[in-house]
Amino acid sequence: MHKWWRHSLLELRLLFGNPLFASMPIIYAVLFIVMMLQAASGNGADHNLYTAAYSFHMLGHTMTLGPAMLIGILSIRRDISRRSFEWNHSLPVPFFTLLSSKYVVSLLYFSLFTLSTSVIFYILSVSKGIASEIAIMHTMQIAVQYEVSYMVTLALAMLLGASIPNRIVYLIGFCAWMFGTFFMEIYIISELKWLPAQVFHLNQFFLQSNRYEYENWGYGLLTEDIQLARWFVLAFTLMLLTVCLFLLNRRRPTMLLRAGWVAVLGAFVLTAIAAVPYSTIWSERYAQIDNRLEDPSVSYVNDTEIGSIYRVSSYDIKLKRLPNDELLVTARLNIPLSDEVSGKKQLPLTLNRMFKLDRVQLQGVDAPYRRQGERISVSMAGVANGNDIQAELTYRGHVMDFMPGYSSEEFAAYSVGPEVKLEGHMAWYPLPGHQNVYLKNPEENNRPTEMYLGGEYGVMRYSFGDMRLEVEGYPVPLYTGMKELERRPGYQRFEVQGTEQNVSLYGGKFWREIRLNQFPIMVVTTPYLEKTSKLMLRDLKKKYDYFAKWVPEFKGSVDKILYLGQGFRYPRVDHSLILSSHQYTYNISNLSGEWMNSILFGNQGAIYNYYEHPERDVRGKISSLFWYVYYIEEKGLSDKELRSAYLNLRSVQQLLFKNGDGSDPQNKIGISMAKQVRRALEEGRGHQVKELLVHFYQQGVRLPDTERNKFLDPEKPITYQEWQQKWDAMMNVK
Repeated sequence: MHKWWRHSLLELRLLFGNPLFASMPIIYAVLFIVMMLQAASGNGADHNLYTAAYSFHMLGHTMTLGPAMLIGILSIRRDISRRSFEWNHSLPVPFFTLLSSKYVVSLLYFSLFTLSTSVIFYILSVSKGIASEIAIMHTMQIAVQYEVSYMVTLALAMLLGASIPNRIVYLIGFCAWMFGTFFMEIYIISELKWLPAQVFHLNQFFLQSNRYEYENWGYGLLTEDIQLARWFVLAFTLMLLTVCLFLLNRRRPTMLLRAGWVAVLGAFVLTAIAAVPYSTIWSERYAQIDNRLEDPSVSYVNDTEIGSIYRVSSYDIKLKRLPNDELLVTARLNIPLSDEVSGKKQLPLTLNRMFKLDRVQLQGVDAPYRRQGERISVSMAGVANGNDIQAELTYRGHVMDFMPGYSSEEFAAYSVGPEVKLEGHMAWYPLPGHQNVYLKNPEENNRPTEMYLGGEYGVMRYSFGDMRLEVEGYPVPLYTGMKELERRPGYQRFEVQGTEQNVSLYGGKFWREIRLNQFPIMVVTTPYLEKTSKLMLRDLKKKYDYFAKWVPEFKGSVDKILYLGQGFRYPRVDHSLILSSHQYTYNISNLSGEWMNSILFGNQGAIYNYYEHPERDVRGKISSLFWYVYYIEEKGLSDKELRSAYLNLRSVQQLLFKNGDGSDPQNKIGISMAKQVRRALEEGRGHQVKELLVHFYQQGVRLPDTERNKFLDPEKPITYQEWQQKWDAMMNVK
């Protein structure tokens, strides 16, 4: 042990005696604290400590792995591989002592990088109001990942230094660093989609899958993946060091050659054992994909028929989560007799194949059924005509739906502890008709290779009616677009009447509910987005109060906004819930405006369908005029300022810019409507303008996508001629 300590002190002296190496941890800490202080002190909507830290680690940690590779090679070549140091082979110091002391000292040196960033991140997080248990959880996750990366990088570098005798090892080490960080992600993981190879990536923060870049649905969802991957990396690191020691021991006579072979073999066996559970997870996930690709009931993307559905007047769903994350569900459907079901022999239903059916009943009696994939056909033999059909399905299953490439995520649906994402298009409850929950790409080499979601391609259909939902067994509250009637620990009850029956559930650990006094809308967000959310909620209240002064009643019933780091491509309304992501916000400074637009006009699913012949329907332009009036009255902006500052806003796009196609390529209609409104406002006739806009608002300018959602009430198109006639009448134009 004395020899080990003496050699460790020598290694420390050699390492910290180099001014460059001694200064690097200090420089790294200074760069990190400057960036974090900038994020902590800013009041902008995009200032977020967690995202700022993660962005720094993506590149900063990669840069420190280069010195790790260099120091690992240098430590071996300095006094072991150089010919001028062959005399030390005769010393009574075994290579195990030399190698282990070099490895430990190098690891301690790089732990300075870990320690500085961890302490800075934790202190700033707590100082900004983040609960200590949340801050320490994220800090430890990042710190452990740092250390694991340094461990495997140093071991790889030392093995290269021991196995390659000449100076070309530095070039090979540089290539290994580049490949293990940048090129592995670009070519192997992203292009070839070998996602299990993520475990070999030297910097896990750099993965483009954004697994852990955002707080929600990251570390909590993938706890098992992280643990198994790290155990495998540690075993792999031990194997690299064992092989390195074996190669060094072959350089001088030793009686431990046989023991060396045994150690190498044991290290290989241990690595193989650690790889089994990790590979099992991925084999099960790819088996899910293969099962769907080989299922003839799954349609192709280019050959999809939108199936017919029937009306379900009401759903009554009871969802219970067991401690092992298995879901037990009972769904009762009340189906009125209609042409779609009357006289039919089979009742078609759609339920995700992740769930195993325990029982199907019609009119309270067990009914035989057939199932293929998501499609269920229930025999209606014996069902009396003239009565509504009462269907009840009882099913169970674990939900972890692997979908590589889906929305930059790897899972389309899951329920793992408090981490929940169950969206209606995933058919986690029975949907009417036979529908395409999944789609596959056209065949390549006589076999399809990729899966897609029917919801992304707009082929899913939902009925219209009432819904009741009871949720039990979750350690945190879940959120949905339905009205929450009751909440107590481990139990929630929701209900909504007369709505599109597309219901989703979301939940996550440590989520926060943010409210303002005398404001009916709350924001649900993650801890590190809380500061941003408060700012945007205050801005939303200003916009809400402005429109509430002259719009008698908003047609939307929004009472919650779910604002997360990732998960939703763009802000959209799910009944009374707005879904919004920090990741996909084009102009985050105007995100509160997007929320307000959703409150006023809903999703406006068909707003881009009327560019070719705008004279036939100006509902989109009328809704844009609401914001045009706002920016003139509240901000005092000219058209030029609007175009330069708010280029991406619908009010600017619809009214002030040329469309470039269709029957009105110069956008004369939009520009003319904007000029009319501005002139009227300047003449002091703003009250008449608002009265006119409210008139059309009550008539209907929300532009629902009735083509995809047949049960939505269609709005009557408003022609440009109707607008002009009403304008002339309101403004007394002769």
